[in-house]
Amino acid sequence: MDENQEFRQEEINLMDLIFYCLEKWRWIVAFMLILAVAAGAYKYRGVVKENQAKQEAAISAEEDEDEVNIVKVDLQSVSYYEQAIAENTNALERQKEYLDNSVVMDMDSYHISTGTLSYYLEGGDHVDSLLAAFGAFVSDGRIAERMHSADATVSVEDLRYLTSFSNSFDAIYQVTSNQTIRTAAPESTVFQIEIRMPEETSCRAYLKSADEALVSYSAKLQSEVGEHKLTLLSSTQSDMMDTDIKNYQDNTRTAYLTAVRNLQALRTELETLRNTAEIPEEPDETGAVVLADPKSAAVKYAVVGLVLGAFVVCFVLMLLYMMGGKLQNTDNFKMEFGMPLLGVVRDSGKKKKLFGFIDNWVFRLKEGSYASIGFEEQIKMAASNVQAAIARMSSDQEMQKVMLAGTMAEKDAAALCAKLSSELQGISLSPYMQIVYQSSALKELENYDGVLFLEKKGASSSAMIQQERKSASDRNVTVLGAIVLY
Repeated sequence: MDENQEFRQEEINLMDLIFYCLEKWRWIVAFMLILAVAAGAYKYRGVVKENQAKQEAAISAEEDEDEVNIVKVDLQSVSYYEQAIAENTNALERQKEYLDNSVVMDMDSYHISTGTLSYYLEGGDHVDSLLAAFGAFVSDGRIAERMHSADATVSVEDLRYLTSFSNSFDAIYQVTSNQTIRTAAPESTVFQIEIRMPEETSCRAYLKSADEALVSYSAKLQSEVGEHKLTLLSSTQSDMMDTDIKNYQDNTRTAYLTAVRNLQALRTELETLRNTAEIPEEPDETGAVVLADPKSAAVKYAVVGLVLGAFVVCFVLMLLYMMGGKLQNTDNFKMEFGMPLLGVVRDSGKKKKLFGFIDNWVFRLKEGSYASIGFEEQIKMAASNVQAAIARMSSDQEMQKVMLAGTMAEKDAAALCAKLSSELQGISLSPYMQIVYQSSALKELENYDGVLFLEKKGASSSAMIQQERKSASDRNVTVLGAIVLY
């Protein structure tokens, strides 16, 4: 089953499907016109009803003019919304600028170059005050300003966020002689300055700037707080993931999106407030009600109906082509039906159709130079192929009687059978029969040396062609091949 389905998919040709739709151009045009007229009429009727309703409302308004209460716009509410929208817009612009230019927002949180400066602080009784001073120097952004003055690549705000202070200061609890508890601070401690940067080079540069700033600030604290000794223990760098930065980035972007939604909500509320106000229109000199033009509206809907009609018909034709089970493509005829294709003959065209020149143009576009070959010449070429097939398949004994069979209607095959009979002299051809529909024809098949199938594109069923070929093979009747009528 899967193999058959796969072969069926290969059999469907896109160009053949397009030309199949072009050949049905009358269906497409007819449905386009029907849908265009229906859509235009529907819109025309709707506009006429709306105009009538407007006229009735105008008459009613004139009668009840003294009782009509006009809802005016609350100017104070409008002013509030306009001010709120302006403030939110300015805030969004600042947030957008920060998102676009901030180094923090552009950092890869999974690869953060993290530098750490570890210091040993000896300050005696002043160690806790010194720690507080160093911590404030980092947290309030003064060290960030010093680092920014040395290298302005990163903004002061980003440097302040990316620089952190930590220490290992622990108070020692002691019990005095009178059983009271007091704290005794150690005379020395260790603290760290951590700097996070997007790359190793910038991290190294800012570590150096931070160290210089701390040494300078330490010299200032000697006189302001107390004498102490600050020693750099280590300066390290490593690449690591930072969940704090990732959470900060996510929260900042979420806050921006929330602000955008809030601004949109404010604008919607302002628009709703304005629309709910019933603002009277000044009547013109004649006092007439402005009515919509039903003709222009109907034309617009008719154009939409034309396009929609074309799409609907093409979709239906595509389904018919793929699922109808009809003979549509002869490119793989021998592979699909197990017999050679001896000729392709276009209908003689004696039956005139309205705008038949369009059919001829589509056929020439599809077949190319083959379209210039006339019906008589196509019959002769097909008859020549039939004679060659007879000669090839009757090497032991001459084939005298050949049955003409197929699945298309007898009236469609009449002209083709008559022409073949005149071209195939010396061979007895039967009248056209349908062995899959007539039991008498199937029984008579055994009396013939060979069988030639006549099929019609778009009308003959692929399953019936398979069945009639199998019926001939089961009765040991030589299958010469098939001629397909377009």
